[in-house]
Amino acid sequence: MSIRAVNNELERSGVGLGIRKVAQWVSYSDFTDGGGTDGTLDLTDTIPAGSFIFGTKVKVVTGFTGDTSCVLDIGDGSDPDLFTYTNHNIFTASDNLVEGCDSSSGGTAGTGIVPVTSATTITLTATSDNDWGDVSAGRMLVEVFYFSTNVEAQDNYPYRYKYSS
Repeated sequence: MSIRAVNNELERSGVGLGIRKVAQWVSYSDFTDGGGTDGTLDLTDTIPAGSFIFGTKVKVVTGFTGDTSCVLDIGDGSDPDLFTYTNHNIFTASDNLVEGCDSSSGGTAGTGIVPVTSATTITLTATSDNDWGDVSAGRMLVEVFYFSTNVEAQDNYPYRYKYSS
């Protein structure tokens, strides 16, 4: 069975649940300097209402250098690390920095699922050792994974809307 057929069946099944992600390439210069150790950035795409966020993945292709350390939290603006249990070390290049959400309602911390009741902006908070202005390099791919309970119109998969039995 093809990936297209599997995705189609996941969305058209009685549950209607499909795995999605928001992904964006980010450079150090994309962050807004907060005047201290932090730089922040809101990702372009949002997580749609009716979703459940379950984790993140970061691939650092160029370390965020110019200071002695740099770490990344991924959250929603009000809780900077809601979608990461611990922060990602982005000071050096690395693959597969994978984290479960911080929400642990009744479960093990770092393995929670965060329900999304209204469209949610993903906020990145990068923290350097001394001053965000000292960071002089850095590029990474940030991915936030979620279960969608809705067929999403922004997907570029026309076959999903041409379902036939």
